[in-house]
Amino acid sequence: METIKSNYIKYKFNFEENIKHSSYLYQKIFRSIYGYKQNVSKNNNKKYVYFRKGVLNNIPFIRPGKNSIIIPLRLEHKLIDFFNTGNSPTHNWKEKGNWSVDYKIDVVDISINNIIKATEEFIKNYLIISSDGSLKKILDEIKYIIDNNISNINYLKNDINYIISIDWIDKSKDDSEIISNFYKNILFIKNNNVD
Repeated sequence: METIKSNYIKYKFNFEENIKHSSYLYQKIFRSIYGYKQNVSKNNNKKYVYFRKGVLNNIPFIRPGKNSIIIPLRLEHKLIDFFNTGNSPTHNWKEKGNWSVDYKIDVVDISINNIIKATEEFIKNYLIISSDGSLKKILDEIKYIIDNNISNINYLKNDINYIISIDWIDKSKDDSEIISNFYKNILFIKNNNVD
């Protein structure tokens, strides 16, 4: 069976005081890694749902167990930066606080089937700010761009270049129709972009 070299990161948080899993600090750290949805009720009785990104929201990943993650090569710095600073898309702490993390990174071989499953999930859930300023899934925005023959996609350039650079996308695109179609569509959009 074909395998792809990937980063296996095992981590353990250390807190200066005895922290319970229900504590705000503990929740804040894990929300910073995985992201979360926030439900807000307004005075007009309307309810709004906001998605708060985590470090791993723009990284395909496999979670093999508690306090461990498998991610593509060359993306480990995003998680390590969070471990060192506490800064994430969700929380930008002025001070990291009384916690640290011990971690170990190993390069491991992961089956192509596991990579495909994680990468397809990543593609289906990748969120962008669309041309109208709203939060949308990238698959919906790509369909809109192609269906409407939109040529100015400057707002998507960084996302497209980043996605194309992900090791798992490149190495699994020939084994998955979802990944292959996605890859072809973003290349088509990139190559037909008018600045």
